[in-house]
Amino acid sequence: MNTNKMQNIFLRTILLLLILVGFKGQCQHFYIEKTPRDSAINALLQIKSNIEEVHPNPYHSMPKAHIDFTINAAIKELPDSLNEIELYRLLLPFVNQYNDGHIQLKCPFGKFINQAINMDKGIFPLTLYELNGSSFVKHSIFDSIVKPGYHLISIDNVSIDTIIKKYSRYKFGDNLQIRKRKAIEDFTVLAYFDGGSRESYTIGYKKDCYSEVQHTRIPAAKKEDIVRYNQSYTPSSPKKYFSNPVIKMDQLIYLQIHPKRRIALLTLPCFDVSTSMEQEYANKIDSAYQYLLSHGIDTLLIDIRENQGGRDFPGTHILKHMATRSYSYGDALMKVSTHQQKLYKEILKEKLSDSLYIKSTEYHNFFLRKHGELFALNRDTTQEAKPEDLYTGKTFLLIGKKTFSAAVSFAAVCKCYQFATLIGEETDGQLVTYTSLIPTPIPIQGIWFGVAHRKVINACASNSPGGLKPDVLVKPTHESFLSDFDEVIEFILKK
Repeated sequence: MNTNKMQNIFLRTILLLLILVGFKGQCQHFYIEKTPRDSAINALLQIKSNIEEVHPNPYHSMPKAHIDFTINAAIKELPDSLNEIELYRLLLPFVNQYNDGHIQLKCPFGKFINQAINMDKGIFPLTLYELNGSSFVKHSIFDSIVKPGYHLISIDNVSIDTIIKKYSRYKFGDNLQIRKRKAIEDFTVLAYFDGGSRESYTIGYKKDCYSEVQHTRIPAAKKEDIVRYNQSYTPSSPKKYFSNPVIKMDQLIYLQIHPKRRIALLTLPCFDVSTSMEQEYANKIDSAYQYLLSHGIDTLLIDIRENQGGRDFPGTHILKHMATRSYSYGDALMKVSTHQQKLYKEILKEKLSDSLYIKSTEYHNFFLRKHGELFALNRDTTQEAKPEDLYTGKTFLLIGKKTFSAAVSFAAVCKCYQFATLIGEETDGQLVTYTSLIPTPIPIQGIWFGVAHRKVINACASNSPGGLKPDVLVKPTHESFLSDFDEVIEFILKK
């Protein structure tokens, strides 16, 4: 699948964008009845308790005293009962204030906006994108009034920066800057989630950086407006840099070849590879590299700009074709807890029937250590690729803001050991981070909540905060958001 085509799945219609944005399918469409006040309080307290039990360092970003203060303040303001949206408005800001991308409470934002559209409620008629810290119009239902590319300044005389900061409470991330960017990307959904239905909005905007601020009143978008826009909207034709995939594994692997040059693009949308899929994944990756060798491909682009992680297995297997010397994934600590042991018993149930495994160090670490104990995981040095497996052409690894978790770990190894040249933007995923979510129950059915139980210090990382920086910085432009221009691929092809 062409990279641009993949990115345009959600851009073909505004309706699909509004329905799907912010909801990745990890939270079931489970209807929650009215939640009594006492149940909501118990949920808050249980979330805090789960974080303290599972997380290696729960207050690494926010002091415990502040967390306790916010609980007490929220409890004082609670009504006798909360509907489903009110419940999520209570829980999400509490969870996200921990500023930890791996403490996550999943919310079905898509369900709420879908309900609003089907009930013909008025919703915010613009979608936005972020560029250099500012908010710009990406799609406009009423594009004869406010057009794509306009700089959004205010809504109803409130600065867009103030609104974005407010909406960032509903998005998880390792710091406020990341949460604010996510709020911009999901602005249309969050505007309804936070403020409900509206009839109109007063928009302050600038046509370009040289223009003065103008104000106009635009109506909220209702179902008929969205249908009309869908019928008239024609997305720009994506620029096709590469062929259709010659090797693929749906949602995981796409290998494409440049039609005129000996350059290939290997797109890896995610690393969510279950243990049952490992052999198929490994075979596909091996086949991809065999194809490069047999067809004389001398330059490989590996695109993980949209890869938000999963497991380390995909990265370690790809490195079997990249590693020119021995390497390590870095260091990791793990915290033992009842929730961790419950999950591990399920994951390792086949091993647990093996008498030799019961005597192993791994079994002792996972199941016999005291609850609350932190211990260092063994991240052995891995040998370089075998000569017959090693790809000897140039490798460029494409990273971006959405590169996260296990994808960052893989990219960190590539940069640390110079297995590839990293091109793109600094990642949201941090080099020193907490990872590996453990599902933990809370006393309200239908809500999924997970907490990190490992601390990871990726290859060549210091203890200072920050994402993985590319070797070559290529920033996005307005053109990349408003059309199908890919600055990173264009940059590499011009080299």
